[in-house]
This record gives sequence, C-alpha cells and structure tokens, in this order.
Amino acid sequence: MTISIDGFRTVEDLRREQDRPVGGEELDRNAFLRLFTTQLQNQNPLDPLKNEAFVAQLAQFSTLEATYSMSDSLGDFLATQQSERMLRGANLLGRNVYAPDVMMVQTGGQELDGIVNVQGTYDNVRLDVVDATTGEIINRMDLGPQLPGDLPFTWNGGNFQGEPAAAGSYKFLAEGFNGEESFSLSVLAESRIKAVSWNDSMGATLVEIEDGRSIALNDITHISE
Repeated sequence: MTISIDGFRTVEDLRREQDRPVGGEELDRNAFLRLFTTQLQNQNPLDPLKNEAFVAQLAQFSTLEATYSMSDSLGDFLATQQSERMLRGANLLGRNVYAPDVMMVQTGGQELDGIVNVQGTYDNVRLDVVDATTGEIINRMDLGPQLPGDLPFTWNGGNFQGEPAAAGSYKFLAEGFNGEESFSLSVLAESRIKAVSWNDSMGATLVEIEDGRSIALNDITHISE
C-alpha cells in the first residue's frame, strides 16, 4: 500500500528548489541557509540524508560565505584605492605636468619647455613650433644626433626672424631622421592641472589640463613646479 502525505517534499524536490532562483533573484547566502534548514526539517525519516551529503552541503555553504567575504573585502580595497588616487590627484591641483599633444597658450615671446620622447637612435632630431590655429611652422630647431631617452628642450618664444612670436596657441611636433627616413616622435609639453575627477568606467583618476583635455593620472610621467 502506498501512503500519500500532502505537502511532503522529497530531497530531490528540495535540490530542485536550490537550483531555481529565489523570488526571481540569484540565490544568496540567506536563501541557501533557509533551504538547508528546510531540507533538514523535511527529510524522509525512512531515508535520512547521509552524513556525506550534509558535509558536502556545509562545504558549499562555507564556499559561498568565503566568496561573499572576499567580494566585500575586494570592494573595500577598491574603495580605498579610489580614495587614495583621488587624494594623489587633488595634491596635484595647480601643479604643472608634461603631457602629449598639449596646445600651449603663450603671451608673446614667452619661453616654453618640453620633452621629446626619443625611442631610438637618430642622426638628427628636428623640433617644429607650430601655430595651433593656422598650422603654420613658426620656428624650427635641429637638436642633433640623439640616443633613446627623454630629451628636454626650451623654446625661447621666438620665430624664424628671431622676433618674439605673437601671443597665441602653439604646439610642438618632432621627427627623428636616419638618412632619408623620418620618424614621428612624441613630444610632451607643460600644462597646468585645473581639475581632478574619477571615471567609473575606466576605474581611473583623471586630471583636466589647461587645454580642456582629461588625462589618466597613471599616464603622467613628468611633474614640475
């Protein structure tokens, strides 16, 4: 004779419940504990759950707890890192940094500094001072043979005629030459930091420089007074 008990759930029923999301959401630690307790209360007295099964489920629960704990710790660590990066960036407000492709504003005849990033050995490195508005080359300097490394320079603010260049916006362009071959080189120019912000999508602190561009703090390699 088969005995039917209304509302009785087997171990298989409970396991299927464990595999289903609770309330349309992912199974969390509290739901896991509730299901485990319910399973203990409703196990078949004629076929109780074996000790090995209890140990396996307890191990699963311990793993879940460890995962949550690790996730919380990682979140705290990232929040601390964000605060530290923001503090580092805030300390740079008003400071001058060297960044690529900077459009510099000078008042006329003003000296401006920069750094050519020389990544190879060249017979000559040529530096052009370009009017950022018209694209006209205002001055040109041949810096001679160069080895790999940072090459600092100063533009005296003058034009080809030796006269002070007009007030306006300027950019530096550099090329390295080996015989007839030429190679474009990166030039870092000085600019002041105006603002600091945090970008969630990048997970990085950004600094805004005078020409309006934002640069990742980690990409800044040179800072000046």
